[in-house]
Amino acid sequence: MVAAWGPLPFTPYLRPMPWGGQRLASWVGSHHWPIHEPVGEVWLLADHPHHSSVVASGPWAGRSLRELMVEHGPELIGRRGDRFPLLFKLLDARENLSIQVHPDDELARTWAPGEGGKTEAWVVLEADPAAHILLGLKPGVDHAVLKRELATGTLPLCLARYEPRPGQCYFVPAGTVHALGGGTAVFEVQQTSDATFRLYDWGRVDAQGRPRALHLEAGLACIRTQPEGAGLQKPQPLDPGLEQLVASRFFQLRRWTGPLSAEAAGPAVWFAVTGSARLGDTPLSRGTLLLLPAAAPPQPLHLEAETILLETRWES
Repeated sequence: MVAAWGPLPFTPYLRPMPWGGQRLASWVGSHHWPIHEPVGEVWLLADHPHHSSVVASGPWAGRSLRELMVEHGPELIGRRGDRFPLLFKLLDARENLSIQVHPDDELARTWAPGEGGKTEAWVVLEADPAAHILLGLKPGVDHAVLKRELATGTLPLCLARYEPRPGQCYFVPAGTVHALGGGTAVFEVQQTSDATFRLYDWGRVDAQGRPRALHLEAGLACIRTQPEGAGLQKPQPLDPGLEQLVASRFFQLRRWTGPLSAEAAGPAVWFAVTGSARLGDTPLSRGTLLLLPAAAPPQPLHLEAETILLETRWES
């Protein structure tokens, strides 16, 4: 007998990174947190060879997202598919991330076999006063300029610079050159892919004094100089308490602000930024993510005052 479908919580998965820190501990809870390692990424929901998220509680507890996709894919995402289409994570850039680029679906087949394309979006959760984001090439920067600046170590001068503030949303289509600057923590939604090509890494070395590998040939092949829609997004009002942050062909990202009550239908993923909410009988508090499967009945959604939820939807 198949268990009833309702909101699914998952156990977060922590990825140590040399540029990470301790900022995300307050988002996922100290019981999940290592004492000393710098954590750069927390994967909240993933169906990827590197990690498959595990249901944390309820009738499906202990089942991995990979298992559920194999056995109940259409019931989860509303259509057939080899993988759950999106990956959700938190990022803590204590230091600058590398300047990098992700391939689109077509180029991933050549440069990252086994992976897909990677279009993504960030919602800023925390930002130090001096934090910055590098995203997109400045006007007039083409591949010839990029090759020249790469050779001289001055690639950062080619990128547009933003000053991130909590609540801002940035869209990063595949092919966009970008880097999160130190002092920034974000919620990220992306296509399910881990294909990243580093172009520049700020002279960073590991404990043995060795620089991390760069991927210049692949990176240059995947760059789009003027990707449509990249950069800081202007929220678009939809209904009272609801605005659209990103509308791409891969996902739609919306923000709900309480107090309000509504009805929620799947498939969708919900993430709580602040406050207190309830999806059906399941609570949502700061740092909590829930997947509402396509087969779940519509759920009452209630947001208390000063609550902010992010909702992500996709074509089903």
